[in-house]
Amino acid sequence: MLLAQIRHAYSARAHVFFCVVIFILKNDFMSENKQVNILESESPGRLMRRYSIPCIISLLVGALYNIVDQIFIANADYLGSYGNAANTVVFPLTMVALALATMIGDGCCAFVSISLGARQRENAHRSVGNSVLLMLAVSVVVMLLYLVFQDSILRMFGGDVNKQTFEMSREYFLWISLGIPFYMFSQGVNPIIRSDGSPRYAMMTLLAGAVFNIVFDPILIFWAHWGMMGAAVATVGGQVLSSVLAVRYLMRMQTIDLQRDSFRPYPHLFKKTLPLGFSSFLTQISVVLSMAVVNNMAKHYGSLDPIFGQEQYAQIPTAVIGIVMKFFQIVISIAIGLAAGCIPLVGYNIGAGHRDRVRRLMWQMLKVEALIGLVATIIFEVFPAQFAAIFGSAHESAYYTDFCIKCIRLFLCLLVLACVNKGVLIFFQSLGKARVSTGLSLLREVVMGVGLPLLLPLVWGLDGLLYFMAVADVVTFVIAAFYIYRTDRELRTTESSSATTATALSSTTTTASHSSSGITLATPVVITIGRSYGAGGRSVGRLVAQRLGIPYYDTELLSKTADEKGLSREFVNRMDEQSVPSSLLYRFSYGNDELVRHPSLSGMASQAQSDIIHQVADEGSCVIVGRRADVVLADTSHKVISVFVTASHEKRLARIMGRDNLDIQAAQRKLERSDHARADFYNQISDKQWGQADTYDLYLSTDKIGPEGVADMVTEYLALLDSDK
Repeated sequence: MLLAQIRHAYSARAHVFFCVVIFILKNDFMSENKQVNILESESPGRLMRRYSIPCIISLLVGALYNIVDQIFIANADYLGSYGNAANTVVFPLTMVALALATMIGDGCCAFVSISLGARQRENAHRSVGNSVLLMLAVSVVVMLLYLVFQDSILRMFGGDVNKQTFEMSREYFLWISLGIPFYMFSQGVNPIIRSDGSPRYAMMTLLAGAVFNIVFDPILIFWAHWGMMGAAVATVGGQVLSSVLAVRYLMRMQTIDLQRDSFRPYPHLFKKTLPLGFSSFLTQISVVLSMAVVNNMAKHYGSLDPIFGQEQYAQIPTAVIGIVMKFFQIVISIAIGLAAGCIPLVGYNIGAGHRDRVRRLMWQMLKVEALIGLVATIIFEVFPAQFAAIFGSAHESAYYTDFCIKCIRLFLCLLVLACVNKGVLIFFQSLGKARVSTGLSLLREVVMGVGLPLLLPLVWGLDGLLYFMAVADVVTFVIAAFYIYRTDRELRTTESSSATTATALSSTTTTASHSSSGITLATPVVITIGRSYGAGGRSVGRLVAQRLGIPYYDTELLSKTADEKGLSREFVNRMDEQSVPSSLLYRFSYGNDELVRHPSLSGMASQAQSDIIHQVADEGSCVIVGRRADVVLADTSHKVISVFVTASHEKRLARIMGRDNLDIQAAQRKLERSDHARADFYNQISDKQWGQADTYDLYLSTDKIGPEGVADMVTEYLALLDSDK
């Protein structure tokens, strides 16, 4: 009988999971070293499959990991719905720990990628060491808070629905709390491993823990009869294994060399890494808030129900809603993975000006999202009893089975809209429509995800909780449909001419064959020029290059980067001096921490450009305008003179208005937007601040003497340096 129970609970679920493992082991994901010109040449459908499948698998693994415990608990007749209710109560508390871990890990991942692109390996290894220390410290604090305030926290999340559920929640939560340091460490280090260039190893660390959990769950629950403790110990054991594998990797990283110095505290690094991961934290916390509200409403309105108001049935609404939300999570993981795979495709083709390809990709993605949602909806609507049976309905009362079937049919009735909505939110983000995407995300995940579970039960009682997902998705879809229509019209506009762009890129080349100032540089020197927008920095750069008879690089760096790195010139041009997004507005709308682990399109162009800056510096003296060249070359053997050109606000506005034929309001917006973008781009990898005098060797204004006078001062400064030798 015992063996039959184990086989029944284990075989089908394990088979599915191990198929995922085998698929990952047998498929070699696309090499990061391949030239990215396939992004503009291969068919959108083939590209979408190639990029989306790894994302889908990764997210499905996480979703299956979350549901494994509940499957085995449900099929243990001595745990059943009480145990599942306890699991539902504790799950959002693990999400709090996950939110903190991903904030640290994803932030570090992004910053490491930026630092490696700028060849600042010292910042890279220090940020990893400091992030590991921070993760360990935060995880211990979370563990202690959970252990000390265990009962109060469980009551906040609806754990006191009845006595038996509360006792099982305490038992499960105790062991899960003890494993929090391992859980946070394994989840937080995972994106760091990815940033080191080992995405497959990162995947396998989590897979190993999930496999451990699947193997030991039935052993500890059915054979050892450890109950909720057994389920928790199997979970924590998997987390320990993942942590051990993560530590093993940290000891032999590929591109980052961890040293003793890596683990000294550098507080300024936290100011750079944590903002990059804050959106991951907020995304997870919004889920926690929604689940806390749903659990408490299920407890409250369940107590008013004639059936579930009875002590022996009080746990059923909490248990069932928790289970059905896991079904929802599995389907949405596929939808998110599909849209996530489109991020680099959309970003590159928008950057390259291929609007028609983006439009075709959008409609193709929406059709597949709708198909996924439709198939899932049909399956759940036709076979709800079979899904209820997976979660032990055979051991439960008829009330459990009936409510489970009802919940599945109502809660999951509009998965087609849920999948389309999620795809639209992510696609809009990859188009750069941050405000629209963020607004829709906040509306769906926070306003309606929290508000509707509070409001709908006032009218329909417990059934109101089952309607909130469908209502939220209908409202979101109606608004999203308007923006889909408008975006389609925008993408129909005529594409930018590649020839015109290429001409513009090459029209500014300035290389003098002789020095017009009479100054001959004794040793090679790289003059980097930062500039406030509208101050005339480019004019200064050209004049200095002409007078010294050395090459001048501005937009030339872009065409050189594109040609030598296999990138579209239009793409590199549009990504020029763009920071890796760190603002809440830009990043929250991704809706899942997996998405921020994608290589940033702006980061791709920036890293390629950094390589070219090193290359042109190696070739001899030159002038480089912008592109944070002084920071890129800071730790090299090159002699670098950094110059910043500025002017008064009024003079800059006047220059912009005259040059671009703008009114004062438009010129003001353009000035502020450009300065903000340049500051973000510079400050992401520099310990100093863009535009501050003490950051540069020379800080000069064109107000009184104009670009020619500033160019004279730069050349005279170089002459003085040479005369001192």
